Amino acid sequence: MPSRQAIIAGALAVAAIPPAVWSVTGGLGSGGADFAPATSGRDRLITNEYAHWNPRASDARRSPDWDVTSGSFFARNGVGWSGPPDGATPDARSSTGTGSSVFRMNTRRTDFDDVQVTLRIRTLRFVAGGGRAPTRPSDGVHLMLRRQDQTELYVASLNRRDGLLVVKKKLTGGTENGGTYVTLGQVRAPFRFGAWQSFGVRITSNGRSLVTIAVSRNGRELLEAVDGGEHGPPIARSGSIGLRADNCEFEFTALRVHPLR
Repeated sequence: MPSRQAIIAGALAVAAIPPAVWSVTGGLGSGGADFAPATSGRDRLITNEYAHWNPRASDARRSPDWDVTSGSFFARNGVGWSGPPDGATPDARSSTGTGSSVFRMNTRRTDFDDVQVTLRIRTLRFVAGGGRAPTRPSDGVHLMLRRQDQTELYVASLNRRDGLLVVKKKLTGGTENGGTYVTLGQVRAPFRFGAWQSFGVRITSNGRSLVTIAVSRNGRELLEAVDGGEHGPPIARSGSIGLRADNCEFEFTALRVHPLR
């Protein structure tokens, strides 16, 4: 049987268990999803940071599902797309540039607690930093969980420039946009540019003292990270989910959020 890496309080343990099968097209399926935003229809700008920072602007493109605080979010060929990443400040239609070299998008809903998030993503390319953010090994596509604000959240880094899959917690107070990150677990997980990957990310709480995050790719569980509060209190409250990308162009589709209780 394949091995699963479990990271508990910074210590590595290996357990032989069957892989979890979390498919974005099977298992629970879209019928059991509590949140299933669509990217179908014509190619278009769905929303961008201009809409967030100009809430009263009549020309802004707004989404009932998503709030983009940095960058631009498009639909292209029926999937969600970051657009070509650059360091521009987008106008109402992102006609002057996307700003998506730093891409931040979270749900308007903030009631996601114990959930399983399934989605398909593909990273198309990395770009050199410098426009909005320098080049870093952690550049890539990340899924945010239980996001309270930009300083307090969990994040599962799904495709990174350095080929790692990482789960972190961010708590308020520090130099990284008002917070400090703590790594809860990581594993090597290389990927190919342009290849679609199916991810399942599950977050659950045991009371208010323990939070577990498990990540699968293409039906195989790669990492389980446990936050027992050794590096600050676990985030046990419900929050938003979101997507983050740094210095990369990516697409996603079939995003579903399934409640687990």
